[in-house]
Amino acid sequence: IALSAERDLDRLLEKIVKEARGFTGADAGTLYLVEGESLKCVVVQNDSLKRWGRLDLPPVPLSPEYVSAYVALTGKVVNIPDVYSSRDFNFEGPRRYDALTGYRTKSMLVVPMRDHRSRTIGVLQLINALSPEGEVVPFGKEYEELVLSLASQAAVAIDNARLISDLERTLESFIEALASTIDARDPYTAGHSYRVTQYTLAMAELDGASPREMKVYEYAALLHDYGKIGVRDAVLLKPGKLDPEEYEEVMKHVVYTQEILSKIYFPEELREVPDIAGSHQEKYDGSGYPRGLKDDEIPRGARIMCVADVFDALTSERPYRPRMPIRQALSVIREGAGSHFDPEMVELFFKLPLSRVLGIMAHGRGEPPVDLGKLSEVTLGDLYEALTKGERSPEEMLGLSGGEV
Repeated sequence: IALSAERDLDRLLEKIVKEARGFTGADAGTLYLVEGESLKCVVVQNDSLKRWGRLDLPPVPLSPEYVSAYVALTGKVVNIPDVYSSRDFNFEGPRRYDALTGYRTKSMLVVPMRDHRSRTIGVLQLINALSPEGEVVPFGKEYEELVLSLASQAAVAIDNARLISDLERTLESFIEALASTIDARDPYTAGHSYRVTQYTLAMAELDGASPREMKVYEYAALLHDYGKIGVRDAVLLKPGKLDPEEYEEVMKHVVYTQEILSKIYFPEELREVPDIAGSHQEKYDGSGYPRGLKDDEIPRGARIMCVADVFDALTSERPYRPRMPIRQALSVIREGAGSHFDPEMVELFFKLPLSRVLGIMAHGRGEPPVDLGKLSEVTLGDLYEALTKGERSPEEMLGLSGGEV
């Protein structure tokens, strides 16, 4: 049984119980994982009680009076023909379960899940073996070794899935920590990486990006400005307009970004992160930097991020200028289609729900200036059309006082 190929822990746990029930003919099954001083029930399957939907069972204390805990503590297999007739364990839990659901728990096979280090990480509990005629019968002794073998394979697969999950969380926290160092360095751009990431992901969702692509875009957007650590404070934090030499130094940040990120080991599915992050200053017509890429030479994620990056920069305050009103920023984005921006990505941007955009804009700046629930059906395109036609003022459309849009 190919359990090691499943990386999603929840699907893996369900698959383990389903496979064990399949070859033993069990009507029901549960899977417990050791958590501290108790067993946490993480899977409940019962063909006879499907109409009940999801059934949650309470944790089982790691006390030998309970059969699942006994198996976890001793590593022994327990095979019981009828739990109601057994005097070896406390079966008040199954009796309460039966009283609640009308079920009748009878035969039970309980096996430890021991990994390659001989640690018991959980318990697999199979309930009510069924004969070909559908009658509840005891579990055959020949199944004990088979289920034990499956449980051992399952324990190793669970360890692997947990390890992968831990590594993914470690990488994610590392990426977020790197992004926060840029925010901490320049208070005027604090929150920029987060907002660009959220705009990028919102557009990518509309673009039909896969989960893998969404993760690549997320990391690339969070780190797109990381190369600014190579730019001098005197230039990066200068309150006035940059001279040509200083501007050239700032432009180098995308090269630094790609060089630095290329030194980080990304797994195969994330290998595009450095290239996408290092391409966010390219322009659709080839006039961008650092490589002068154009059209689809620019990675798709970078073409999305380019729109997100410019919009957030325009609508953010800088030491040398105030934030640009939304109406003006939208005009810059629309007018840049085909030159600065990929026209397809501009169209995606204008399809974003206005409520989502305003919610992202508010990050790090306090509450949004309007009830976002009222704008759930309004897009940026709707707002832009209202602005260009002049039929309604943006303040009327959003319910704001003058001067906020």
